[in-house]
Amino acid sequence: MSVLFPKLVVAIAAVVILPSQTYALENTYLPVEKVPYYEEMPDQPHRLGPLWGKRDVGPAGTLLKVPGGWQAPIHAHTADYQGVVIEGTWSHWVPETGEGKGIELRPGSYWTQKADQMHADACMSEKQCVILLINTEPYSTLFKSR
Repeated sequence: MSVLFPKLVVAIAAVVILPSQTYALENTYLPVEKVPYYEEMPDQPHRLGPLWGKRDVGPAGTLLKVPGGWQAPIHAHTADYQGVVIEGTWSHWVPETGEGKGIELRPGSYWTQKADQMHADACMSEKQCVILLINTEPYSTLFKSR
């Protein structure tokens, strides 16, 4: 067997197994005043602002904007997601276990949420909260039945 064969196997394995870098096809700019916010639910005051992708289809980044003092109904999502606080003070917790309860998430704070787990969110500050939500799988919201 050639000395090159093991090196070739390792090189092929590295290309197949290791994640590849993703490069932007073009530069994109979206000034904050041009984020196309829309109403997700008519009876709720929160607004969603898509930045990239379509969250109900696949990978996406979406801004969530809510008024100060707002609390979301208990809900879950069909995909795991990551959250980053951009503005305001946020609270995110799992009522069933108490996980996250009482933790204040200020700008720059981060959390993750597993798919299909009921949880709650609230904007603890008087001023609005803006949150960056990132998902890699199709994502929709499910509310706890009353």
